[in-house]
Amino acid sequence: MKRNLLYSLLVMLFVSFSSNAQVSMIGPGASGDWGIDVDLTSTDGVNWTLDNFIMPGGEFKFRLDHAWSVNWGATTFPSGTGTQDGPNILAIAGTYNITFNQSTGEYNFSGGAPIPTVKLIGTAVTSVDGLLMATADAENYYVNNATLVDGTAQFDVDATVYGGDTFPGGVVSDATLFIPVVGGDYSSVTLNIATGEYTFTAAPIFQIISIIGSGAAGWGTDTDLTTTDGITYTLSGLTLSTGEIKFRQGNDWAVNWGDVAWPTGVATQGGPNIPTVAGTYSVTFNRETGAYNFFFPIVSLTGSATGGWGDGWDFDLTSTDGVNYSRANFELIAGECKFREGNSWAVNWGGADWPTGVATLGGANIPSVPGFYDITFNKVTGDYNFAPALANVTFDNGNFKVYPNPSQNVWNVASANEAITSIQIVDVLGKTVMTVAPQATSAVIDAAALNSGIYFARIATASATSTIKLVRN
Repeated sequence: MKRNLLYSLLVMLFVSFSSNAQVSMIGPGASGDWGIDVDLTSTDGVNWTLDNFIMPGGEFKFRLDHAWSVNWGATTFPSGTGTQDGPNILAIAGTYNITFNQSTGEYNFSGGAPIPTVKLIGTAVTSVDGLLMATADAENYYVNNATLVDGTAQFDVDATVYGGDTFPGGVVSDATLFIPVVGGDYSSVTLNIATGEYTFTAAPIFQIISIIGSGAAGWGTDTDLTTTDGITYTLSGLTLSTGEIKFRQGNDWAVNWGDVAWPTGVATQGGPNIPTVAGTYSVTFNRETGAYNFFFPIVSLTGSATGGWGDGWDFDLTSTDGVNYSRANFELIAGECKFREGNSWAVNWGGADWPTGVATLGGANIPSVPGFYDITFNKVTGDYNFAPALANVTFDNGNFKVYPNPSQNVWNVASANEAITSIQIVDVLGKTVMTVAPQATSAVIDAAALNSGIYFARIATASATSTIKLVRN
């Protein structure tokens, strides 16, 4: 009965919150911070508006109910169509009247100063339409991570062409000049349309570090890692078989590293082959120290069904192969949930089916039914299953007691038979406010720091769990 009361209350709260949706903007380009929401208003729950709002300029996104489970982003400004989990929108500083359609994702920022459109064009640019340059202030424009070929370049500013005669930097003049570009990778190309100054900044050239061996793609095939500093190299989704591998530089044996330890160790130049265990791993390797680590990517479950969305509400699953993940005897409440990798929204999976289905990248939130479940998830195929937990046994009320209840200061919790492994105190919104691990048949819960109201204690022993209602006067 007490357990049913908890779930009924949480269901009513969830439905109430869902019927009062709120669309907001968040990020440095809107509110000045990724932790602060700016609410829009609506009369129909679909079309949202905000007038005479000052945008500081920079990146931002739209999101629903102050949570990341539903968010919209795109690459264009001042208008465009946001998509779920799309890229950050780059705003230009100014005062705008804002509209956003929750159904279609369409948005528009009107009333600001005209924003010039700037592109990098020429034979050095492989795209026929040129490279569109971004800006946060309508003066300084840039494009990052551009690959150019030997040739010439100019800048197109609202269909007026400007060129220069020096490289990699200079000041633009008229359309009769062409910038002589040396082909290669560039970390940025910039143009200040007020001063005419431009720069082409070459991307740093780093050594190639790869993995090779019978445990990977074979002794004749290199699998390259990636780096941003030439020191720390990484790779995710590497499938290994049982065998041996080594790290090497430049896809050549002149410089190579090995060791005898698995899955972590410190490789030395010309060291022995590293033994491998079959699985799918994320890898880190430090080229200066030789330290390496092969580990399974973190996959977690998060959502209103687990108590909250995103940061701080991830519940990690375990894996023995980096593909199949599981968690036993896990309690869900009424709500929705998703799987995600690395405790981040960059890679997440969802599906519309319950209790089994096939999750897709960026898919829908998975609906949940309250209860205890043994959860399995395959990150390669997306198959998931929430099976009723066979190990879960509900306490017999005669086996434990809580007193005094109601209480002003403390609750005493006692178990008649088994040691209590954990007590989790949860408020009526499903948020955990306190956790203790007594490892004894009795415990004292200090309620002095809690506000007056109703709470729920989730009590667990090695073989059973139960939820009871608590009252703090």
